[in-house]
Amino acid sequence: MLRRTLVVSLFTSLSAAAGPDGGVEDVEALSLEALLDVPVEVATKDARTTLEAPNVVLLLTRDELLASGARDLLEVLQLVPGFTFHQDVTGVVGVAFRNQWAHEGKVLVMLDGIEVNELLYSTTQFGHHVLTQSIERLEVIRGPGSALYGGSAELAVINVVTRQGRALQGGEIGGRLAGWVDGLSDWSLAGAVGERREAEGLEWSVNVAGGEGRRTRASWTDAFGSSTSLANEELDPLLLTAGLSWKGLKARVLVDDQRIGARSGYGAATTTETRSAFRTLAADVQGDFPLGERFSLRPRVQAKLQVPWQTTDASSDFFYDKSASRVLASLGAAWRPVDSVLLSGAVDAFWDHAWLNDRRLLGFQTRFAGANSVGYSNVASWLQGQWDNPWVNVTLGGRIEWNSAVGVNVAPRLALQKEFGRFNVKLLAAGAFRNPGIENLNLGTNVGPERTRVGEAEVGVSLGELAYLSVNGFFTSLTSPILYGVDPASGDESYRNGGVLATAGAESMFRLRGRKGLLTISGAFAVPVSAADVDTLLVPGAPTPTLLAMPLVKLTAFGRFRFDERFSAGGHAVFLSGRQAWATPSEALDGTLVLGQLPATLLLSLWLGVEHVGLDGLSAQLGVGNLLAANVVFAQPYDGGIPPLPGRGRELFLRLTYAFGAGK
Repeated sequence: MLRRTLVVSLFTSLSAAAGPDGGVEDVEALSLEALLDVPVEVATKDARTTLEAPNVVLLLTRDELLASGARDLLEVLQLVPGFTFHQDVTGVVGVAFRNQWAHEGKVLVMLDGIEVNELLYSTTQFGHHVLTQSIERLEVIRGPGSALYGGSAELAVINVVTRQGRALQGGEIGGRLAGWVDGLSDWSLAGAVGERREAEGLEWSVNVAGGEGRRTRASWTDAFGSSTSLANEELDPLLLTAGLSWKGLKARVLVDDQRIGARSGYGAATTTETRSAFRTLAADVQGDFPLGERFSLRPRVQAKLQVPWQTTDASSDFFYDKSASRVLASLGAAWRPVDSVLLSGAVDAFWDHAWLNDRRLLGFQTRFAGANSVGYSNVASWLQGQWDNPWVNVTLGGRIEWNSAVGVNVAPRLALQKEFGRFNVKLLAAGAFRNPGIENLNLGTNVGPERTRVGEAEVGVSLGELAYLSVNGFFTSLTSPILYGVDPASGDESYRNGGVLATAGAESMFRLRGRKGLLTISGAFAVPVSAADVDTLLVPGAPTPTLLAMPLVKLTAFGRFRFDERFSAGGHAVFLSGRQAWATPSEALDGTLVLGQLPATLLLSLWLGVEHVGLDGLSAQLGVGNLLAANVVFAQPYDGGIPPLPGRGRELFLRLTYAFGAGK
């Protein structure tokens, strides 16, 4: 009730703010050709277009996100080639990328440039978390980013940019309500205010979003044959971001408080709900100060406090109450000796610290090798050179990072990019790494970093001013992957390094954007090509390496069609091919599972929209999610003893948005 009151109060406060006059950078109004030339910094930390970026980079605008009808970041990423979602433990859903289970520290997730992977296990939780209503745009590196970002950017990088002052120039209030025939699915409220004053070089914004969600109306049966209803399992987000920039100085504050309820635990159904909290509080200040026309300094300071996986009920078998913090100081620089060459780099130092909030050793609470706290030091340096020339644009660089627990890691990268008329070609090679998280070290024995080699090639072609087609191929090889396991007798968690796991495949994307609307169609194919000492991730007895719960093929489509200036329709579709997983209880009902074939799934959502609904600036979107009532499940991608977790069924949803001020 307190969280609900807080959300509604903040929502009401935002609605009272007024927006000043000013210009608006309307990315949504750009043609596709212009959109491909919008600068992004996620791939280089210097402005490069998605075509020039030395990675396979995707930029999704707010217009595209709302056109999809997606509820949250999970549903948005389902539409991006390479990403799929799977069950971990205690109701948590995590991400996989290119058929590599990436939940623990292999995919970096950032909110407004602040890393939100929690520091203990390096995970990020998905499902009614980071609501679409709050997102300005989404920047995704579909490939490694360790050279710039370090050990949690091993396979991919996701940067969520929340609503910004330059686009708002006033404010916006939105809400979403969804339900099944027999009950509520979720509700949420989001508000944002902000402005950009060109004359003063000042920009500010404040975003708040929160609500309540329910996982599913379905029941779930565990490996012992016991069933429980998941209808009241909570998925409750609360997110607050605030940013201020003045000339070359930027400051940002982030509060992320996600609550998750589960009756599935570590594989045994319960009649009571285990409630876990995942909290992040962060402050970030950085600058970009020119020293002459060709040189600039880039200092940065960041502090972050996190309380993940927190279960404070002392009677729960899953009791866990620890905190972790990181303090980072960085000094970077950029130098352009000639117009065609840019050299940039930084030296980073950061300190990680974790401690027990409650020293009672109950449930899953453990000490850190006999101590109540632990700390690690890290020093890193990255350097990158970019040379644009008439023959081929070259990006060469890398990162070296020292961690006090595991030593030195190196992540080099080389990218070649060139436009040939309507064609754009990229050849990419990179190394990456993932350092073990604090609990990986605590619960494992001699756990070391995992290292990755990635090769990619992409070809894109402009099909006139309205359409663009890209095709890319990739090879990803992980050496010494960090593997998770649970002792079936004691329930103790453990970590170890495995051997090798490599996947290869291809992805394609077709984008169409014009005055009448937009359409994006994508396809992805990934297959394991080698696997050694990673049995917990594999289907046992398969003639060739086959990964648990991973679909070989994913096809997606989303878009919007405008009938006129007021009325439109849109939606999205996701197809996943069949896959194998530990799915049903054995006949003995002794806690073991039997392998099963999960059928191919087609998830379809459609909506109708209208602008200026009786009030200038008010828009509505009425739709049906999972129209075909597909049996959507989140299966475990490892042998963890938990049957697939049901997803949401068919639901009716209503989204309302009201924009006010100069930017509406």
